[in-house]
Amino acid sequence: MLKRLAAPLLLLASLLAVPAPAQAATGRALTAAELAQVRPLTFTSTLAARDTVAATLPVTKVNMSTVIGGGYTTRAICHPTNLRLSATVTGFCWNTTDDTTANWFPQGITGSGDGVNGSVLYPPCEGCPGRKIVAVSWRSGASHEYGANRLARVTFVDVTGGAAGAPYRHALLVEPDGSAEGFREIASHADGISWYGNKLFLVTGGDPDVPGGDRLVRVFDLTHFWRMGSTTSGNVGCAGGVCSAAYSGFALPQIGYYRLSPSAVCASLDLTRPCLNGVSLDRSGADHLTTVEYRKGGSGGKILRWPLDAATALLRTGSDGLVRPTEGWFSPVWDVQGGVFTGGRGVLVGLCPEGSPSVTYMPGGTASVYGEFRKSCLHRVTLSADRATLDVHYLTTAPGNAQNVSYWPASGEMWLVNEFRGDYDGVYDSDRLVLAVTCPGLDC
Repeated sequence: MLKRLAAPLLLLASLLAVPAPAQAATGRALTAAELAQVRPLTFTSTLAARDTVAATLPVTKVNMSTVIGGGYTTRAICHPTNLRLSATVTGFCWNTTDDTTANWFPQGITGSGDGVNGSVLYPPCEGCPGRKIVAVSWRSGASHEYGANRLARVTFVDVTGGAAGAPYRHALLVEPDGSAEGFREIASHADGISWYGNKLFLVTGGDPDVPGGDRLVRVFDLTHFWRMGSTTSGNVGCAGGVCSAAYSGFALPQIGYYRLSPSAVCASLDLTRPCLNGVSLDRSGADHLTTVEYRKGGSGGKILRWPLDAATALLRTGSDGLVRPTEGWFSPVWDVQGGVFTGGRGVLVGLCPEGSPSVTYMPGGTASVYGEFRKSCLHRVTLSADRATLDVHYLTTAPGNAQNVSYWPASGEMWLVNEFRGDYDGVYDSDRLVLAVTCPGLDC
């Protein structure tokens, strides 16, 4: 992954006047005219196709209590967190396989503290006691037999009894498609997820090279999972009386999706076609999903707020049946991966400013970029009283390739996930972590 840079190249780089991420910066709001140019989202239901599969093919419908009832086990935090905060930090490592695999990479994070208003406990079946559950999305890697970004899965971890030693299982995300096989895999980077009521939203930057690459938000029903008949087959779908989900014991079928109207694949930094590379839930005031847009090597990605409808647990539509963002800002954080807001505060995940402390997972000392390594940081955000600007300051370094964050108001926890599995030369070990920072009101 990292090739040692020759001394002349390092000297040349040091002499070039290249803009760099700063310790503090300001982001401005989209004007009303700019916001009006953002294409709205339109919803297409696939619920009937899901129910047809459940009624006609040999899948077994199960609820979440079955999914979280066993499987793999988390370990105590086993890598340096690289967080420089006085706040309490808890969390876990995955088992040794998921910690180091190059077949899958963690991306988004959410959980029952998002899904349930005023609590962190979600009943995983009718009449079941509430459980505290963390959910993490993963994308397939280049070494997977399906290839990079050609499969997406979500892991559900039952942390009710504590983060270490918690049971977890994976569920492959699938799309019912009306075919003889009943359903197919979802090709996605699985950029971010958010749990709202009984729904799970998956957002993505889109992909022009795959079917459905313009489906920027996909929706799943967390009361309806399928148990697969085979975990030894790499196929996705049903054939010969047996259903499989690329070796996974469970599948979570899509019930609908949103795409831009008019339909188009997103384009980073295109005002009209935003990419959705991270998502979080904001329950302060009217419920909203907040999405962020990634831009490698620079700032300016859009942060957009999309209204939610508590009655349907879907995005709120206008009288024309379309969903429009209610607010937006341009991110001053470079390489922004994720972000979360509550009230007038927020945290953005992205590239560190130059001069930030060194971290354990990369060389280069205080440099934010060294070869192929990029140092991850959390940035504190304060929204101005008139909501016209974001005042952004460096908060702390973070685990390598930190991805997304989720804030649970009932517990004051900010959950964070990263994807780094170690460099391919074996110099730096994996440091995949799922962390919970005690950060009431995102003031930490």
